[in-house]
Amino acid sequence: MTKYALTILILFSCFIGCVYAEDLPNDAAHLFYSANSLYEKREFKEAVEDYQNIIDQGIESGPLYYNLGNAYFKSGKTGYAILYYKKAARLMPADSDLKSNLSYAQSLTEDSGLQPVAQNKFTWAINIPFREFTLNGIARILIIMYLLVIGLLAGGVVNPVFKRRATFIFYPVLVLFLLSLAGFSVRYYSEEVLTHGIVVAREAECKYEPIDKSTTYFTLREGQEVLVLKTRNGWRRIKRLDGKLAWVKSDAVEEI
Repeated sequence: MTKYALTILILFSCFIGCVYAEDLPNDAAHLFYSANSLYEKREFKEAVEDYQNIIDQGIESGPLYYNLGNAYFKSGKTGYAILYYKKAARLMPADSDLKSNLSYAQSLTEDSGLQPVAQNKFTWAINIPFREFTLNGIARILIIMYLLVIGLLAGGVVNPVFKRRATFIFYPVLVLFLLSLAGFSVRYYSEEVLTHGIVVAREAECKYEPIDKSTTYFTLREGQEVLVLKTRNGWRRIKRLDGKLAWVKSDAVEEI
């Protein structure tokens, strides 16, 4: 069960869990400070290795992904920079420095100025109030709205006078609850159901079939975002921003 499925289970059982803060183990903390020091010395390749070693330990955090994205960008690897900026954005979407760096990196790709992949105008509009929140943050808002709705309903059943007085509060709260539910659903589908990928190769030939001799359908450039539909035998089935489908070598596209 994922942390988000668990959040929904918590919501409908009317229980609010505690948020925990994870600390880096001593060896990972040492690597993190070492990588930061290497970055300051402009030894970007070595910094990338140290940051990557932390990730290989199964550790993830917004600052870690952000710093790794910066190191990759300074190394001239825009695709990997966007990949890790995107990973960081899922954990700290309100960070202004991250937004600026990601925006600048994306401006260097052919996707510049286009909508995020697989996001139509409706889902884009639903997500507007929640752009500064993580998926867990939206889940907490949803829990609070749900508890308020249940509390107001229960109060109205127990006390008719309270029901009359609370009516003007109930409907706005209900609307906020439904909006939060829609926002959570859109974000969950985008981040957990769909698999997004970033092109990390300078160029990636996309073919009609998952074989080397197949005809090239189109070419992707470093930093472009796609949907990854499936992976098999060293190939990925991808969907481009404009809806075109093709097969590309697995090592050319990394999943966010």
